[in-house]
Amino acid sequence: MPRTIMPSTTTALPAGYDPVTLEVIRMRLDSIVEEMGIAMIRSSGSPVITEAGDFNTALFDPTGRIYAYSDYVQFHIGSGSVAVQNLVKAIEGEPLSPGDAFISNDPHTAGASHPPDTNVISPIFHEDELIGWAQSQAHLVDVGGMTPGGFAPGARDCYAEALRLPPGVKIFDKGEPVEWVRRILLNNVRVPALFWNDVRSLVASNNTGIRRLLGTIAEFGIEQFREYTHLSFQLAEQIVRERIAAIPDGSYRAEEWTEHNGHDDDLYRVACTMTKRDSQITFDFTGSSEQTGGFVNCSYGALVGSVASAVVPILAWDVPFNEGVMTAFDVIAESGSIVNPTPPAPISNGHLTTGARVSRLVTKLMNEACRTSADEDIRARTQGVWADSWTGGISAGTTEDGEYFVLFNMDGGGMGAGAQPEADGLDCAGMMTQVNNMLPDVEMNEMLYPVLYLWKQLNIHSAGHGAQRGGLGLEFAWTLHGAQEVTQTVFAPSAQVTADGFGGGLPAGGSGHEVHRGANVAALLAGGTVPTRADLVAESTELLAINQQSVPIRTGDVFVQWIAGGGGYGDPLLRDPERVAADVADGYVSAATAESTYGVVLGDDGVDAAATARARARIRRSRLGADPSQETAAGATAGASAPQRDGDGWYCPASGARLGTGPDWRPHALQITHVAADRLHEHGVLVRQRADGPRVLIDEFYGPTCGTLLETRIRVETAPTTTA
Repeated sequence: MPRTIMPSTTTALPAGYDPVTLEVIRMRLDSIVEEMGIAMIRSSGSPVITEAGDFNTALFDPTGRIYAYSDYVQFHIGSGSVAVQNLVKAIEGEPLSPGDAFISNDPHTAGASHPPDTNVISPIFHEDELIGWAQSQAHLVDVGGMTPGGFAPGARDCYAEALRLPPGVKIFDKGEPVEWVRRILLNNVRVPALFWNDVRSLVASNNTGIRRLLGTIAEFGIEQFREYTHLSFQLAEQIVRERIAAIPDGSYRAEEWTEHNGHDDDLYRVACTMTKRDSQITFDFTGSSEQTGGFVNCSYGALVGSVASAVVPILAWDVPFNEGVMTAFDVIAESGSIVNPTPPAPISNGHLTTGARVSRLVTKLMNEACRTSADEDIRARTQGVWADSWTGGISAGTTEDGEYFVLFNMDGGGMGAGAQPEADGLDCAGMMTQVNNMLPDVEMNEMLYPVLYLWKQLNIHSAGHGAQRGGLGLEFAWTLHGAQEVTQTVFAPSAQVTADGFGGGLPAGGSGHEVHRGANVAALLAGGTVPTRADLVAESTELLAINQQSVPIRTGDVFVQWIAGGGGYGDPLLRDPERVAADVADGYVSAATAESTYGVVLGDDGVDAAATARARARIRRSRLGADPSQETAAGATAGASAPQRDGDGWYCPASGARLGTGPDWRPHALQITHVAADRLHEHGVLVRQRADGPRVLIDEFYGPTCGTLLETRIRVETAPTTTA
């Protein structure tokens, strides 16, 4: 069900309000939702919550408008809001009491991102009046269904994925568990003790928020609280609308592609037209693929949250988040599409696949819109696209002590961020939605689960090269230690269609998994050698499918996972040679890539300036097929390769070369197209080849007189809308 955007009109704040009181109440609300998160962490036994922070906490008004939201997982903004609003509708007219709590996890009816992301929502009463809702949401380790961990690549409908809880299921009544509901829940999950403890931790989080909010109201009074929270809504909306107004009016269209639905290695279009008028933006996803019979369909709640994941850091980077931030954005999606599916569409990984593509897509659209703004701060929000795809590994089995376990390995959050105009992208930053991304300690995973890590390091084949380099993803490997066999579920959503760069920055590398069967790891360890890739000798090596379940991992096997990186920013030839030399010294870039991609030649004493100048000139000649007729400006930087516009039209800032006066500069650039995986391999970046179906290509656009790389673009060669 679509998320309701509450009507609001931006007006000047009333005269006589006290800005200090406004800020104290606003910060008090922020501190309450953060304290709710602390209560959850301290009472939960799940490393998904305690180690990786895969949860959110929030406070809402009685109608479902956001008072405050914690900085953990941004796309829960959408799923949490839909969950509260749908609960309000579902229980309308039913009696409520302090101490009640409702549980839900169904993406189709309750707005959840996917079934493991379970909401507990509690009413807040001041005297006898309902004044709001406390909401806590977390990824629970298992919620039933056909595969341990709640991700079901083999599912063909939502009924196989999990126990589905719609809005309105009461789990606590006046502070006491509803026993028959508890029994049903625990009878349908694989780790009932952990599940119930996490449900109680969500209730504890809500109870903490309720106590602290009522204390705040007692301090300021209910009327003043209402007045100042309304003012906070207005102020947040006003700032966001002012920034939107600084973007030129127009329509922008782009697309992304979801890979592999769990059964078929097809590509599914995620399309969006972004229309900006005055101080309002509409994101229209009409034209996206129909829903599919695999687990990559994205719920509407996750869609709204994925849009918010991109627009909040781009346009509201310093705005305290509340309902006012979202009022300037409309989200449209066709019912029955991959971004707004209907039952029985499976949906257990839609948020991390299609939803993540939505965040990448919105980033690309905002790049196009912001690049022509007259406001320098808005132009500076352009960036390389983030990897924004969770590379998952879930292990389940029985330890040698007879204890059943489910390991949802949160190391999957080690994706690279897109490069920024003034800085390289963060390594292992997580998804754009993960404001407080955390990776688990090796020691914690080894203590809780029967695995022994062999390495955990940066994936140097993942970053998008550029004047500012994209962030690197993570690579790790483990072998079993304390179990004879486990069953593995994997998903690698950014394997073939990887993250774009911006302004001449190159796209990033992809994700994947492999199993080294019957490896020599025991012999290496017995001989005192810490295994590396170079040391491993195996009977066979198995590259796993992009999405796959029921993969056996046995004693002596080595499981390896590598994670995608972020796109670069600016032509790599504009990167400072000394920074390239430092990258080589630090192991981020090989010497071969430094020379072939960055045109930087290293000698015994560091950068060979003369050889570097010759190498960069040679690369420009190869791009153009001739000597450049215009030189790049001395000291040109990352931003000097993104085409800009003045009163006379488009131009390349690196050389001043003109690129036409029309709405699009690309027809005036030199375009060269390659198969993406082949081309990126030349830059030392690994992307999975497609075996069948439409090819994934990379378009490169060069300044026609200077050979500056102006833009790269990943696209699919043929683009029919794929249906189930």
